[in-house]
Amino acid sequence: LKWLATILAGLFTLIVSIAIIAAILGFRKLNRKYDNPVLQISVPVTDQRIARGAKFEPLCSACHAADATTSMTGQDFLEDAPPIGKFYAPNLTPVHLAHWSDGEIIRAIREGVHRSGRSLLIMPSGFFHSLSDEDVQSIVAYLRSLPEEGLETPPNRLNVLGAILSLQAPIFEVQPPITEPVTNPPPGPTATYGVYISSFTCDNCHGSDLLGNPDLKSPALIAITSAWNEDEFIKFMRTGNRPNGSQVDAETMPWEVLSELFNDDELLAIYAHIKEMGSEYVQ
Repeated sequence: LKWLATILAGLFTLIVSIAIIAAILGFRKLNRKYDNPVLQISVPVTDQRIARGAKFEPLCSACHAADATTSMTGQDFLEDAPPIGKFYAPNLTPVHLAHWSDGEIIRAIREGVHRSGRSLLIMPSGFFHSLSDEDVQSIVAYLRSLPEEGLETPPNRLNVLGAILSLQAPIFEVQPPITEPVTNPPPGPTATYGVYISSFTCDNCHGSDLLGNPDLKSPALIAITSAWNEDEFIKFMRTGNRPNGSQVDAETMPWEVLSELFNDDELLAIYAHIKEMGSEYVQ
């Protein structure tokens, strides 16, 4: 019994020690500061930029609005989760963003860095990293045009359990600094422009090679253009209906969001990109 008690006490001490070390490493990672420079810029808010930025709203509201009927006043990600702390998608109206400079917002979108210098959590900056200067500035202009709504976002604070879990969770989104101008290809129904707009939409689930992701149960796209013509592809992206008449759930495949985001020429650009990728894969 003494030996058993000694072994159990040793195991308990070991487990506690591992937990303490993991918590320290987790808090260190959560509080790490990044030196990505902030662009010194004041974005001109024009009607044209507001209209362009508004097209990206469905991508933002997926996390920053509680549901499709509410404004981007933020939401509590951990409302129905285990007690691991406080974790909010922030309010994107001037109630919150009035404290941020235009350069800080741009850095947050494309590089995943909070104005404090810490990493944003679950902010898909890896996919927004390639956004052009014009598009990211249009998003800023749109956010600046929103009316003040909702409450200020509480600071995120994970507890010890949250810090430990953060070591394994893919929640840190810091990207390399962008120090050179970023331009997008000329808009139009071309594969080149399709690569650009796919980088922050299709690639998210289907991969940059468009071969799908088994973890997300997302299929390969490269065979679509040999089975569907352009009109069938556009109809699918507008309605979720495949040429065979079957329907795709909008939660599984966000065709409603993408339909709102893209005009026909942009959908044709994605189709051209998929077709080009498919031909390269066959070769």
